[in-house]
Amino acid sequence: MEPKNHRLLQCSLEIMKYISEQPKGVSFKEICTITDLPKSSVHNLVQTMCNMDFLQKKENYNEYRIGLKCFEVGNSYLSTNPFYSIAKEIVENVSARCNQTSHFGILDGHDTIYLYKFDSNQPLRIASHTGKRIPAHATALGKALLSGFTKAELLELYRDYPLQPMTEYTITSLDELCAQVEEVRRTQAAYESEESSPYVRCIAVPIHNRMGKVIAAVSVSFPIYQTDINPGAYRDILFEAKKQLEAPLMTLDI
Repeated sequence: MEPKNHRLLQCSLEIMKYISEQPKGVSFKEICTITDLPKSSVHNLVQTMCNMDFLQKKENYNEYRIGLKCFEVGNSYLSTNPFYSIAKEIVENVSARCNQTSHFGILDGHDTIYLYKFDSNQPLRIASHTGKRIPAHATALGKALLSGFTKAELLELYRDYPLQPMTEYTITSLDELCAQVEEVRRTQAAYESEESSPYVRCIAVPIHNRMGKVIAAVSVSFPIYQTDINPGAYRDILFEAKKQLEAPLMTLDI
């Protein structure tokens, strides 16, 4: 691929990624700013992406949002993943048994990505959704995923990456994060209390493949004000789910 075409492809992907993170849409001017390309080149790129339905132009506005084709492509990741259908059923069972919201996610760089969320009947709704990206250091799910790293690997991962707070309770010390992740390795359970969302606590467990690598995690989130909660019971339910999720991984190359 010629350097010019490589740059255009890179810009197209950067545009889709940026717009996907802006629920209200993005103006043409903003797109020009993030690509640093001539307006004529950006116009041609955006027009092509709209024609292919990777982007949609909002009627009566010079603004753009993600198109249906992105949904199709993203959904194919789940539909072609043999582990997802197994995990989905088990995560729903965890939610039903705890009567709380459950999540299933993976690690991507410094972030947790929710591959599946199942809501409970609780009045407090957790501000998350399938496909959401959230800093791993701020969530129990993320700490469970980070437990697959050695301390040296964790220090390298966050060497030039400050731990930004999401709430007043978020961990911002790398030493503290390393200590908590070490505890997750020892106990196979991660905890969070209002570190990513106010009034929400969370417990998570890592999922290992047959090589012992952490490839995913499952969690239960619940309101901090509920006084009749038994976190130990939730942890035990998650441990059962962990066994159920890891069993098929003994025969799957994931």
